[in-house]
Amino acid sequence: MRHENVYSAKNVISLVVVFCVIFWLIYSIGSFLHESRKISTEIEEIRKTNTEIEALIEDKKKEQAYLKTQERIEKEAKMQMGKKLPGEQVLVFIEEKLELLPSEERRIRPQKRLNQMPNWKKWYWVFWGNGV
Repeated sequence: MRHENVYSAKNVISLVVVFCVIFWLIYSIGSFLHESRKISTEIEEIRKTNTEIEALIEDKKKEQAYLKTQERIEKEAKMQMGKKLPGEQVLVFIEEKLELLPSEERRIRPQKRLNQMPNWKKWYWVFWGNGV
């Protein structure tokens, strides 16, 4: 029986080749798993975006349906063009700007001045009076 050397060149080369093949297989499986996880994440993001877009489309459809209703058309005609339905009465409110009497102005003027003061001056005024 012949004793072969375990560390012969042929055995070392065989082990290196087997090690390289196993390393390559492990690397390939790892990169495949990484890519599949990345693709799964992208698919989830696309599904989420798709759901959001579907909700927007549904909102736009509802808005478009409202824009076509007779109620909305009448409202726009009344508000923007001043139209009215037969038999309706239109009330117009006019704002009046009232002027203050001199006695009221004297009472309100310090409050306006106080509102325009910086915060530190207001506190000074509270504790020590009208000194600043």
